[in-house]
Amino acid sequence: MLENQFWEVEDNCTLSDEIDIDIIYRNINDFENNIENVVEKHQASNGYTTCFWHNLKNSKVLYDPHKEFHNLQERFEVPFPEELKENIISKNFRLLTGNLPSYDKQIIKVFDRGDFVSVNHRIAAFIESYFDIIFAINELTHPGEKRMILYAKEHSKILPKDFEENMNELLNSMGSTLEHVENNLKNIIKNLEDII
Repeated sequence: MLENQFWEVEDNCTLSDEIDIDIIYRNINDFENNIENVVEKHQASNGYTTCFWHNLKNSKVLYDPHKEFHNLQERFEVPFPEELKENIISKNFRLLTGNLPSYDKQIIKVFDRGDFVSVNHRIAAFIESYFDIIFAINELTHPGEKRMILYAKEHSKILPKDFEENMNELLNSMGSTLEHVENNLKNIIKNLEDII
C-alpha cells in the first residue's frame, strides 16, 4: 500500500523475498522539534516519551545529501538528562496511581463493570506509562511498542521485583477476579515505587 496515512505517511509492501517493510516519511523539522522538546526542554509524555530520540539514535543513515539527519544525530548524542528522567517518572507515576483518574483506578472500575474492551484499553495505557518509567530510571531511550519486556530485561540495570511475572499476570487478567487484578496492580505499583 503506497501513501498509507493511517498513522503517519507510509509505504507498506512485501519484497520479493516475502519480507514486509514499512517506510515512514517524516518532516525533518517536526522530527527535530519533537526530539528537542524531549531532550533539551525535558517534556514528558503519557508514555513513549523518548521513542523518536531512540529512533534517531539507532538509525542507520542510507542517504542524507545535506547532512540534516547526521547533524541531528550529533546534536542529540547526549547523556540522558536528569530533569527529563525526573519529569518522566513524576508525570507517568501520577498516571499509574494516586489520583482519581489514574490508570489503576480506571482498570478496577471498568473490570468491575465487566467492560473488557475498556479493561484492555486502560491496561495498554497503564503499560505505556509503566515502561516509560522503567526506561527513564535506567536512562534508556524507549524502543517503541514491540518487545518491551525483552528489551527491558536485556538493557535495564534496575527492574522491579517480579517484573516479568507481574506484567504477564496483568496481560492475562481477563479471566481473573476483581480482587486478583487489584492485588496485581498494587504489587506492580509497589515494586515499581521501590526502585524509584
